[in-house]
Amino acid sequence: MKKRHGLDRAIAPIPLSELQALNTGALIARLNRLRHCEETSDRSDLSENEIRSAQGMILFKSDTEWKRAYRAVKGILAEREHLANKPR
Repeated sequence: MKKRHGLDRAIAPIPLSELQALNTGALIARLNRLRHCEETSDRSDLSENEIRSAQGMILFKSDTEWKRAYRAVKGILAEREHLANKPR
C-alpha cells in the first residue's frame, strides 16, 4: 500500500453498520490506513490550519475516534471466517 501524505492520510469515520457490510479486503485496507496514521498532532508535519480543515476526519492515533475505529474494524475481522495458510 502506498503511504499517503498530508491531508490524504485523513480517514472518514464510518458507522458500525456500514463497516459490517464491507467485504474483508476493504476492512483490511481500512485497518492498514488506520495503522498509517500519525501518533499525535505534536509530531505531525501538518500545519494547524490543515489539521483544523480535517475536522471530523481521523488523522491521529491519539484521537478517541481512531481508537474506536480501530477496535471496530478489528472486532469485525475477528468474527469473519478466514482460511488458514495451506502448505503447497
